[in-house]
Amino acid sequence: MIKFKLNFNFKLNLWNQGLVYCGLFLSLSACTTSSTVSPQQTETPTTNPDKIVEVIPTFEAKLVNEKGGYYCSDGQTAFGPVTQKMIKKCVDWGGGSACNNTYWSETLFLKAYGNGQCPDGSRLNSVTGYCVEGQNAIGPFPQQLVTACSNADGGNSCKSHRWNTRLLYNLLRNEELIKAPETPPQFVLLAFDGSSSLEAWNKSRKFAKTLEQKGINLRFTYFISAVYFVNNENRKLYDAPAGKGRGRSAIGWGGSADDIQKRLEQVNLVYLEGHEIASHAVGHFNGNNWSEADWKKEFEYFDKFIFDAYKINGLTGRLAFERSAIEGFRAPELGTGPGLFRTLEKQGFRYDTSRTNQANYWPQKQNGVWNFPLASITTALTKKSLLSMDYNFYYLHSKAKSNPSNAKYYEEDMFKSYMNYFEKNYKGNRAPLHIGHHFSAWNNGAYWNALFRFAEAVCGQPDVQCVTYRELADFMDMLTPTQIAAYQKGSFPKVIADKSPQTNPVKVEEIQPELCQVSEPIGNQTKQQKLTPISRLNNGVLD
Repeated sequence: MIKFKLNFNFKLNLWNQGLVYCGLFLSLSACTTSSTVSPQQTETPTTNPDKIVEVIPTFEAKLVNEKGGYYCSDGQTAFGPVTQKMIKKCVDWGGGSACNNTYWSETLFLKAYGNGQCPDGSRLNSVTGYCVEGQNAIGPFPQQLVTACSNADGGNSCKSHRWNTRLLYNLLRNEELIKAPETPPQFVLLAFDGSSSLEAWNKSRKFAKTLEQKGINLRFTYFISAVYFVNNENRKLYDAPAGKGRGRSAIGWGGSADDIQKRLEQVNLVYLEGHEIASHAVGHFNGNNWSEADWKKEFEYFDKFIFDAYKINGLTGRLAFERSAIEGFRAPELGTGPGLFRTLEKQGFRYDTSRTNQANYWPQKQNGVWNFPLASITTALTKKSLLSMDYNFYYLHSKAKSNPSNAKYYEEDMFKSYMNYFEKNYKGNRAPLHIGHHFSAWNNGAYWNALFRFAEAVCGQPDVQCVTYRELADFMDMLTPTQIAAYQKGSFPKVIADKSPQTNPVKVEEIQPELCQVSEPIGNQTKQQKLTPISRLNNGVLD
C-alpha cells in the first residue's frame, strides 16, 4: 500500500497546531520491488525446453479504491506486500500455498484488500500517512524516500514494499517530510480494563457514536483479559504462571460458548469502529514477582486464548485483526517487576501503561517500550491523593463497598478531579492525560457517569485529541529526545488553536505517480520451477 494523499482534516484535524504534514502530500513516485519478488517468465523457442527467458514486466501505479492509495500492476498482476489477514483470506478461498507468493492476480488482490484505506489486517498511521502492520510500514514508497534510504546504506531492502516503522520515521524526519508541532496537542487517553460485560461493551461503543454525531472524535483503548474468552468447561487449558494452579483465575471465566460468541462480536465491532484492543494478560494475577519466563508463558496463553478463541470454544467466525494489532499492555493490579520489563519488547509490545507518575509527565521509552503511566492526582472534593483510575476512587469513597446513596457526590468528585487534571495540563505543558476505568458500574454507575461527562466536556475542545494509546505511540515515535524534553519543560507557545479546520501552512509540490518498475530479473528458474501469479481459485470465488 502506497502513501495516501490525505487532506488536513483527516481524523478531525489531528495535530492541527503546527505539525507540518509535508509527507502526506506525496503520492507514489516509483513502485520498486526487491529481490524477494519473482518476475514473470516466458518460454523461449529453443531446443532446450527447460530454458526460461526472464522478462521484466512494466508495472504502473493504480488507485486501490475511492478512499485512496496505490498499488503496482501490469494489468493482470499486482505486487504486494500483502498482509497476514489477506493471506488467510486467500487460503480460506482455496488458494493454498500459492497465497504466499509475492505477487497475486489483480482481481484477487483487490478482493482480499478489503474496502478500507489500508489493506485488511493493517491500519493507518496518521502521523506518517502510511499503513502499518505491526512494526512494519507498508509501501510502495516514493522515490524520494527510496533514494534517502539508499543514501543511508539501507541496501536492497530500500526497494522492498515493507519497511520497519522506525526506519520510516527517521527518513521522514531527515527529509523534513514530517515535523513535530511547536505546541503539542493535548492528548486524552481513556481506557477500560476487563472485557466481560456485554452491557459495558455496548454502552461505551454507543457513547463514542453519540459524540461522533456531535462532531466530537473519541476512541477508547480496551485492555482485555483472556480468561473471558475461554468457556468454563475449558478452564483447565490455563496453567497459571508461578504455581498459581491449573484452571485457576482471579476473575472467573468466560461463561458459555454463546456468551463468548457475543463477546467476540463486540471485540470485532470495537476494532472495526476504530477503537484499540490491547492486553490485560490472562488470569488477572499480580505478577510483580514473576520471572521473565512466567511472563512469557502468560503472554503465550493470552495469544492462544484470544486468537484461537473460536476454535477453543467450538465457534465459527474469525477475529477482525491479527496478533500484530495488540500493541499495548496493562498489568493486572499494576503488578510489575523486572521480569515483565525484560519481556514486553520481546513480545512485540510498543507501550506499557502499568506504571505511575506525576500528572505532568511526558512519556519516555523504558526497556524499549513507551511508558504511558497512570497519573497521581488530587481529588477535587475530598482533597486526597490517588491514581487516575476508577477503582481508586471507589476505594477512597466507600472502601470498595457499594454505597449508592452517595453516588451523586462520588460522581461529582471524580468529574471535578478529572477536570482539574485536564486544566492543569492543557494550560501547562500539555502532558498526555491517562485515565483508566473498568467494566464495573461501582456505586450505582457514578464513575461511568463522571467519565462520560468528562469526555464530552473536553474531547471537542481546540487542540484536544481523545485517541487510542497506539495513536499516542505513533506521535511519540516522531519525536526526538530533545523535543520530548522541550515539551516536558513546557518550552512552547501557550496558544490554543481555533476550532476551525486548518490547512497545511507549508506549500509542498506534489510528486506525480510514475511507472512502477521491477528492479532486476530475479533467480534462474527452470520450467518446472516456474511461478504463476495466483489467478484462479479452486472454489470459483474469483476468476
